[in-house]
Amino acid sequence: MTYFTILHWFAVIVIGLLTILIIVLSVRNHDGKSSLLAPILATLFIMTIFAIFAIYGIDKYTKIARLENVVQKKVLINESFSISGQIRNIGNFKIGQCVLEVKIANDSLEKIGADSAIFVPKSALDNLFNWGEKSPTVETTKEFVIAENLHMGEMRNFTIFMRYPSSYAKPYTRYELFCH
Repeated sequence: MTYFTILHWFAVIVIGLLTILIIVLSVRNHDGKSSLLAPILATLFIMTIFAIFAIYGIDKYTKIARLENVVQKKVLINESFSISGQIRNIGNFKIGQCVLEVKIANDSLEKIGADSAIFVPKSALDNLFNWGEKSPTVETTKEFVIAENLHMGEMRNFTIFMRYPSSYAKPYTRYELFCH
């Protein structure tokens, strides 16, 4: 659950007042020949979309967390790995939920010698003529809720476990944090 800050409520009030003002001005300038339904519905639609983007933007820049002391370990007995560490709320507001998205890809680049990798350049015209074909990347993605109700300045420990397919010769792991 996301928590509204004072900035969220301020944006909602301002957008609500603007909506009411635009609707009142539309009604006052109505000449009686056309319908009022279209301008009112257009105003409500545009202001609703504007409110959604405003709340999303405020949420993104007020709910800030950071991962610290992250350690990744392989568990060979069941072909999985664990990611453990700490999450800290570095923003000035309470965070409702933090989700860690973990992506595992099979790192299948062939190595030549010690430092180089095989690189096959693609032409810009390949994208024009190969619409239906997708690149043969094998990727597994999973999301984990690692913190809920994280107060300002609070830090919590977390550990997640995830299996990777046994067909992966060299699994490459990437993770990204989303808080709201």
